[in-house]
Amino acid sequence: MNKLAVNFGPKAVKINQPHFIWPPKSTKKEREALGSQRDKDISIKGSSGPILELENKFKKFLNNKIKYAITFNSGTSALLAAYFALGVDEDDEVIAPAFTYHAAISPIFILKASPILVDVDIKTWCMDPALIEKNITSKTKVITVVHQWGHPADMDKIMSIAKKYKLKVIEDCSHAHGSKYKGKPVGTFGDVAVFSLQANKIVFAGEGGILVTNSAEYNDRAILLGHYRDRAKDNIINPFYQQFWFTGYGLKLRMSPYNAITAIYSLEMLKKRIKSRKKCLTYFSKKLEQFPEITIPYISKNVDMGAWYGFKPLYNPKKFHNITRERYVEALKAEGVEIKIPQSDSLSTLPLYTLQENKMFKNRKNQKTYRIGDFPNAEYLGSRGLSLPTFTDWKKSKIIIDQYINAFKKIHNNFNELAESSIKN
Repeated sequence: MNKLAVNFGPKAVKINQPHFIWPPKSTKKEREALGSQRDKDISIKGSSGPILELENKFKKFLNNKIKYAITFNSGTSALLAAYFALGVDEDDEVIAPAFTYHAAISPIFILKASPILVDVDIKTWCMDPALIEKNITSKTKVITVVHQWGHPADMDKIMSIAKKYKLKVIEDCSHAHGSKYKGKPVGTFGDVAVFSLQANKIVFAGEGGILVTNSAEYNDRAILLGHYRDRAKDNIINPFYQQFWFTGYGLKLRMSPYNAITAIYSLEMLKKRIKSRKKCLTYFSKKLEQFPEITIPYISKNVDMGAWYGFKPLYNPKKFHNITRERYVEALKAEGVEIKIPQSDSLSTLPLYTLQENKMFKNRKNQKTYRIGDFPNAEYLGSRGLSLPTFTDWKKSKIIIDQYINAFKKIHNNFNELAESSIKN
């Protein structure tokens, strides 16, 4: 093998970066629709026009298992509306995974509720159902499920626990567009589900989110939180909530029609892109299996990964001569691989979850806080993850993936050189 690129040898990857660009470029048809909307109407008028079209198409995407869909200006706003819709209030507790993107849970701080974190399954990266029951108290109101990186959580066990203790369930499906658990789409199990449509998602609006539910009560409450006037007047069913149509509950969290148009065209391409992404990442995974220092993403037999939001294999330095993850990533970057250390980590590392006095509100001394060591699985995953491109175009991506494998192989076979350069540095 040639000398490692990190030590000024030739690169293994010959194709110039970027190797993965997301979101994909717009089509002429999408650009024409955006231009037409500009001249037709740039305001947001309830559930109408492209907003209504997107909401209806999203319900169809979920096999029409959902009665109500509400668009929001972000997935985080939709999550705030979900917690509010379920009645999460001051001093309530929400059980949630210790490893996920913080926005799945952080909105509850605005409602003065407390997160009760539980560790995750080391294989699926999703909340471990075996740890939920011992964290349930008289204050528990909601279980938040995150289908991490697109892998569905164990919904049978979680829904059984929720039923036993009469708890509500929110599904955060922001990583999992098109994922299925035992043949059923994620987002159709819980009381409320939320999908982010942020630019990095496989269904993207630029910024946006959508909340879905089968409950008229939760639909009414979610509308009132962020959709005053037209939407509230036309869609709220309950007479009590209907009286607040003009003001809502004080927030404006509505999606722009431009974002809705972008999401509609993105949704139309979902099945094709999932098929191609699955082909790319299955191939990539099989090729990576030859390296004992790499653990490829686990996929349970009873799930369909759908969108594969993120491709996150694990690196184990103990299986590679104790070369640090930082040095390993540095070497792969030098070879021309688009790779980085993920920004995700255990929530027990973030100040919002570790400091009692965060100056958001007064008298929060009873809020539970966390520290390093509380969630060994979450912390292990956070310290071992690698972030590689979520390749989606099979024809172009296979050539790049093959060159990436050459880079991994080059580093694997020249570990002595890498270890020696680590000592020198």
